[in-house]
Amino acid sequence: MIRIDHYNVLLADDEYMIRQSLSRRIRETDDSFRVVAECAEGRSAFETVEKGNIQVVFTDIRMPEVDGLKLAKLIHENHPDVLTVILTGYADFQYAQEAIRQEVFDYLLKPVSDDDLAAVLEKLSLKLQQKYILPDEEGIKGKSIEEIALQTENYLKEHFREEIDLGKLAEDFGISSAYLSKIFARSKQESPVRYLTALRMNEAKRLLTMTDEPIARVGELSGYPDQFYFSRIFRKETGENPTAFRKKNTKN
Repeated sequence: MIRIDHYNVLLADDEYMIRQSLSRRIRETDDSFRVVAECAEGRSAFETVEKGNIQVVFTDIRMPEVDGLKLAKLIHENHPDVLTVILTGYADFQYAQEAIRQEVFDYLLKPVSDDDLAAVLEKLSLKLQQKYILPDEEGIKGKSIEEIALQTENYLKEHFREEIDLGKLAEDFGISSAYLSKIFARSKQESPVRYLTALRMNEAKRLLTMTDEPIARVGELSGYPDQFYFSRIFRKETGENPTAFRKKNTKN
């Protein structure tokens, strides 16, 4: 195991404002990740990775000269320990899915939502913990790891219909969001975001099959006030949209 202070992130995107926004949001979502380099095209991004000490690369799928897929392939072939996340729009969604089947760790659809970013960062953290050790956290306020995990679980069960701020929850315990995720995953064998998504999906399925509530209302009652986002997440988790799921699983 390698001890490091934080996970170093490289952002590759030819749009400056997108890089700046994503850099800020990564820092605010999980302080164990730190953006240490930004590149406007794939060639310079790969040269930066070649210099070493990069653990994660977020890359747009469309860039001049060396695009995101080529960059991901180069990284995978030469630096397989570096994890790559593709940023893609709907038009290139199929390319991103194919990339994941080959060498990319995960993908994010633009515009990137806070929930999707948090989920990917947690997945990255769980994977990176297999090789790297971050500094021990302090200030758990007299609570055991088991108590923190249980209190987090109960909080998610009680508030899954609301907007959840894991960073604020971690702050209440006196720890970082990354350490809270590590504690929870160690106890429950899945990240808080995955646990929260499962709670919301189970409630959505129940409402779809047991009530006549409109799809938008089902999403709202399940913790997704945005109907479009709810439908997207539901399809990603179940393989079909809410309307099709209701039709197939509701007895006439």
